[in-house]
Amino acid sequence: MSTVKDYDLAKYKFAGLIEDLYGVRDLTTLHLLDPNLSNSSSLIQSEEADTIFHKKFYKKLNEGWQEIIDQYHEFIQNEVSPWFEDDFLFQAFPSFRVQVPNQTAVSKWHFDSDPDHGHPDWEINFQVAITNMVDTSATWLESVPGLSDFKPLNLNAGQYAIFNGNKCRHGNKANKTGLTRVSFDFRVLPINRYDENTDKKSYYGRKFVDGGYYRRYRRGDV
Repeated sequence: MSTVKDYDLAKYKFAGLIEDLYGVRDLTTLHLLDPNLSNSSSLIQSEEADTIFHKKFYKKLNEGWQEIIDQYHEFIQNEVSPWFEDDFLFQAFPSFRVQVPNQTAVSKWHFDSDPDHGHPDWEINFQVAITNMVDTSATWLESVPGLSDFKPLNLNAGQYAIFNGNKCRHGNKANKTGLTRVSFDFRVLPINRYDENTDKKSYYGRKFVDGGYYRRYRRGDV
């Protein structure tokens, strides 16, 4: 099961900030900056966040991209916190996705708490569409863990989805829309499910603790 909600494109200027980063006016044409990527063989897991687009995005983010960090925190405050009665942990840095034509954004079908990914149980997934995500440019998701009834989680720019990617398998098909999909996603863990003594780490080596993979949202934070 998933829930889809709208967000205000005029308020959250993710698209404009990312367009400025790459010097384009339309993110769905981003693949034209690197035509070879669309024509190359399918990316493997170690390559999917290592394209020229990801490198430039994360370099800017790690240098302290305050405009997009502020927008992300505002999104957490206004769109995410109303879903929770108590404090929660949220992914400190969102996962940035670029799915150019003929490629996937995530190479491996998985659920986040599986042995290869090792996320804590009870995480909740949020996916934010910056461009349209339709059919083969969408995330495909099973409705119940183990059912394998995969359907596209179609989103328009200005929508976000909440789903159980922690236990439900999900992944991508090769993008045959002819347009690049851009989105980001993050995970939220209710405070009553948080184990501050965990030794688990994310695929990229961040420990699943406040100050590592997560940042704590405290009621009353602005």
